[in-house]
This record gives sequence, C-alpha cells and structure tokens, in this order.
Amino acid sequence: MKIGNIIYSFEKWAVIVLLAFTVTLSFMQVILRYFFNAGFAWVPEIVVFAFISMTLLGASTGIRNGVHIGVDVIVKLLPLKFQKFSEIFTNLSGAALFLFMSYLTYKFVMYFREMGQLSIITEIPIWMMIGYMPVAFLFMAFHYTELLCETCRKDKEDFRTFKKDLI
Repeated sequence: MKIGNIIYSFEKWAVIVLLAFTVTLSFMQVILRYFFNAGFAWVPEIVVFAFISMTLLGASTGIRNGVHIGVDVIVKLLPLKFQKFSEIFTNLSGAALFLFMSYLTYKFVMYFREMGQLSIITEIPIWMMIGYMPVAFLFMAFHYTELLCETCRKDKEDFRTFKKDLI
C-alpha cells in the first residue's frame, strides 16, 4: 500500500501547510486592519477556500486513521460475525458514496468551467478554486477501499487461523 502512504503523507503535509498559511494570512490581516487601518480585500476569500480544502483533506486523513464519525454502539452489541459484516458494509458504502461525490463534484467543477464565472474579488476562475474537491473525495474513497481490503485480508487470516486450530 505504498500509494496509500504517499497519499496520506501528501494529505498530512497539505493540511499542515494550509493551516499555517491560513493562520498566517488571517493574523496578518488582523494586524493590518486594527493597527494600520489597511488590509487586503482578497484575504477572506482565499482563507475560506483554504479552510474548506483543509477540512476535506483532514476528513480524508480521519478516514484512514479510523477516527471518522461512526456509530458503533449498536454494532458492538452484535455477534462477531455481524460486526465483521457491518465493517465490510460500512467501508463498501463509504467508498461508493465518496466515489459518487467525486463524480458529482467533478461535474460541478466542469459546470463552473463552462460558465467561465470568476471570483468577485480575486477574479480567479471559480472552477480553479474548487478544483480540489473531486480529488479530495477521491482520496476519501481510496481510503475506504484501503480499509475494505484490509478488513477482507484480516478476515482471510482469521479464517486460516481458525482452520489451523481445527486441524
């Protein structure tokens, strides 16, 4: 799973860089506004887009680490066999959902590209500012697929161990 590690490293560093960028830019804007009565009009817009991309990348790393939102109170009450089925179903559903979201956001980005709409303040094409969205959802789908493969591999190992114990 070298690709998974590369994607995960990219996501972690991108979140770190975006967080540092967002905090620095916001701090600079506050200092300029309150002490020098000046500032840049484009800062709030850039900070919002950086924060949204940071949130999507952070959610993707959360999926990989297994800390993404989940309701497992009822699942833990089920027998072990149903818990494994639930884990497989959850990972499969997550991968399908985020593949679909990636497709939808791709169509969304292409729609804005065809429209040629520009950002009001920075005059950057909107499609360029939201172009990360399909990629972020694709990363999430990849991490759910990675977890699904890991779960299936773990089930095979458990079956082999069970088989050896019988013999």
